[in-house]
Amino acid sequence: MIGIIDTSSLVAISRYYLPIKDEVKLLRFIESKFRSGELILLSSIHVEASRTQKGIAVKLMEFLNDHELRFNDSDLMPPAPRKFSNQLDNNLCVPLQKKKLSSEAYSLQKEQYMSTGDAKLLFYALNNLDKEPIIITEETMLSNDGKLFKKLPAICEILGIKHMTVAEWLVANDISLDWTHPELE
Repeated sequence: MIGIIDTSSLVAISRYYLPIKDEVKLLRFIESKFRSGELILLSSIHVEASRTQKGIAVKLMEFLNDHELRFNDSDLMPPAPRKFSNQLDNNLCVPLQKKKLSSEAYSLQKEQYMSTGDAKLLFYALNNLDKEPIIITEETMLSNDGKLFKKLPAICEILGIKHMTVAEWLVANDISLDWTHPELE
């Protein structure tokens, strides 16, 4: 089993999980999972995390800046490009949003999507099914925020890729957190 972490999860760890009593222990644990290869950080996710929430994730988890920990995903493609393209057109897009676009505008947005961190996570998972990949994301299936393509958990369900939240991943790794909050102490 291998976890592939997305930008929303890195930000969630930084904002919600690190302000706990055992921050150093949690950081060491997460770093050990990256260093052992049990967690994968794609280069596109690192770039997105550097730009999201003022780069809080890469600032608080400095080890993420280690080039050796990043998987270069620049040439990563789905194992069956034509099939994936058809799935994007027919199953993975939001039909109402697609209808609003001309075919040229849709093609452009589809091409842009193919280079996003979300798409690269899917490509990595599809190319490594033998490793039983799990995409770790804080996205929910329900809301789509007017985007052209469905949310990552919904796409994972359609493609048969396992997914979980950071909290679920921590529990699956037998981690219990002692939560504290400055206003409650």
